[in-house]
Amino acid sequence: MRQGLVVGLVGAAGWGFGSPALAATCPSGLLCAAQPEAIVHSLQVQGYKAVLGKAENSGNPKISTSASGYNYSIFFYGCTKGEDCNSLGFSITFDDDGTNSAELANEWNKAKRFSAMSFDGQDKSLSITYDVTTVGGLTEVNFGDVVDWWQTMLGQARVFFEAHPAPKR
Repeated sequence: MRQGLVVGLVGAAGWGFGSPALAATCPSGLLCAAQPEAIVHSLQVQGYKAVLGKAENSGNPKISTSASGYNYSIFFYGCTKGEDCNSLGFSITFDDDGTNSAELANEWNKAKRFSAMSFDGQDKSLSITYDVTTVGGLTEVNFGDVVDWWQTMLGQARVFFEAHPAPKR
């Protein structure tokens, strides 16, 4: 079985989507990436262990947490000097197990609407990502749904990998 390994490959790029100026304003009572502590608190209220830190390469906020038996990260994007972020990127990376390939990632992507799997040809790892904008804010219910979709995708990854087992070593 594949073992999840959280890495900051996606976070290293520090892509900015949208205007960081829009992220700085978060309507009262809503959740925005501009307020990482509120995102952590919401995850904790939902029953997840969530720890706020910083992405090594970008210095942007990063949350470490877990679901469906996997450890994963939530990266913050569209930030200005590590603050006033406007989007979130859920990310998990799976080490090479002997079957990882671009073809396997493409097979996943054909059937998935919200997530994307990519293959790193250098270390032969697979990554699954799910990006969400928070411009204008998310309600607690909406953010709970976002997290639930991610947890569902992680569960689907387990089923997918069981259907595509690694060779016995």
